[in-house]
Amino acid sequence: MRAQMNPHFMFNALNSIQDLILKQDTDASYDYIVMFAQLIRDSLNYSNHDFITLEKELGFLKIYLELEKLRIGNDFNYTIDLKEDESIEVPSLLIQPFIENALVHGLIHKKGIKTLKINFNIINNILECTITDNGIGRKKAKEILNRQGNHHQSFALQAIEKRLEVFYKKYNKNVGYKITDLYENETPIGTKVVLTIPYNARF
Repeated sequence: MRAQMNPHFMFNALNSIQDLILKQDTDASYDYIVMFAQLIRDSLNYSNHDFITLEKELGFLKIYLELEKLRIGNDFNYTIDLKEDESIEVPSLLIQPFIENALVHGLIHKKGIKTLKINFNIINNILECTITDNGIGRKKAKEILNRQGNHHQSFALQAIEKRLEVFYKKYNKNVGYKITDLYENETPIGTKVVLTIPYNARF
C-alpha cells in the first residue's frame, strides 16, 4: 500500500513541473526537478521500511512542502513544531497524504495568505500529529469538487485508512485520525486533523 501511494503525489509534482516549464520559468523548474529527484529517492528508500526516524519523515515532508510552495506561490507558508526527540521511529510516509489533502482541498482555492501548521507531541505515550490549515473548509471544498464532477475519495486516504487499521490491530492502542471543521462566528476558517500514530522509542 505504501508503494501504491507514491504515484499519487508524484503525479501531482510532475504536473507542477510541467506548469513551470510551460511558463518558461527556468530557475524554478531546475530547483523543482532537483527536489523532485530527492523526493523520489526518499520515497523509494522509505517505502521498504515499516518505520523510519521522525527526522527522516520530517525531511521528506519539508521537501514535499517546498515543492508545493514553488507551485502555490509565496502566499503559502508552513511551520513544523516539534517538541519530541527526532530519533523516535514513526510509520513511514503516513503523514504526507493528510498534508496533501489540506493543500489540494483547503488551501489551493483560498485567496490571500495560506497557512499550514504541523505540530508533533506525545501525550499519554501516544504520538499526535496535528495538521491545521486556514483554508476554505470541507463544505466549500466539497461544493467545488461537485461542480468539477469529482466525487471519489482520495485513493491515498483510502490506503492510509487501511494502514491505520493494520496498526490498530497490531498495537491495540489509540491509532487513527479525527477531522474538525474550524469556524469563527459561523464562518469557516480552516480544518484541523489530529493523527494518532504508533512510534518506537530509540535508545
